[in-house]
Amino acid sequence: MIPHGRITAIAAVLLALASGGADTAEPLRTLAPGMLRVGTYFVNPPFEYVANGADVGFEVDLMEEIARRLGLKPVFVNTHWESILKEMQDGRYDCIVGAITITPERERVLAWSVPYVTTTLSLVVNHAKTPAIHSLADMTGAVVGVQAATTDYDAALVMQKRGEIGRIKVYPFDRIKDAMTDLDAGRITAVMKVAPVAAWLAAKSPDLLIVAQVPNDPQPLGIGFGKNQPALVAAVNGALVAMQRDGSINQLKEKWGVP
Repeated sequence: MIPHGRITAIAAVLLALASGGADTAEPLRTLAPGMLRVGTYFVNPPFEYVANGADVGFEVDLMEEIARRLGLKPVFVNTHWESILKEMQDGRYDCIVGAITITPERERVLAWSVPYVTTTLSLVVNHAKTPAIHSLADMTGAVVGVQAATTDYDAALVMQKRGEIGRIKVYPFDRIKDAMTDLDAGRITAVMKVAPVAAWLAAKSPDLLIVAQVPNDPQPLGIGFGKNQPALVAAVNGALVAMQRDGSINQLKEKWGVP
């Protein structure tokens, strides 16, 4: 978790430096001239997913707009959550995106943009099968589904240690639909996911309901880079600041239901 004051300070410095865009004196150095190679995974709605054979989502639109402002053409490369951080370390992409929370551990291995969204973790339940659950206080003994190697899993471990939930069931990242199927069938009590994804998934069934947000655990989402890419990080941060100033990032959030 990054302290709010630090995030604000970073954004303030960038705002002072930005002068209406992310224009640079010379072309940015990327893996392929004129192109921005973006690693992601299309199993994470509304951030990125496949609809009618097309790659869509909030972060698809976000990266396309950032690339446009930098004079680059975005190229999205589909990979897996379990390998994307190491692949970025190995230099396979110019950057990575995928509703990835900036954490101290991840900052040790990659460079990160300023957060473009700070969200929360939500708990989704099947209200038809567990009508007595109305809040986090009612989750004692609950079986909570989470995705492997995520901040959702880390938060669930802490909550389990405090006795706020019971058992944890772990799913591969790209099998979140299996967790929702188990929830719909009553095989688990709840699913924990970042708020926009939780809301998207809950909307697929009238019996599913978000009953709580995990308190005191903000999730700042950022774009990841190799440690040797300061110019690209600075340029992307400049584009993000410009998008905040002109309101275009808020338009994308409204379009995709990302608070």
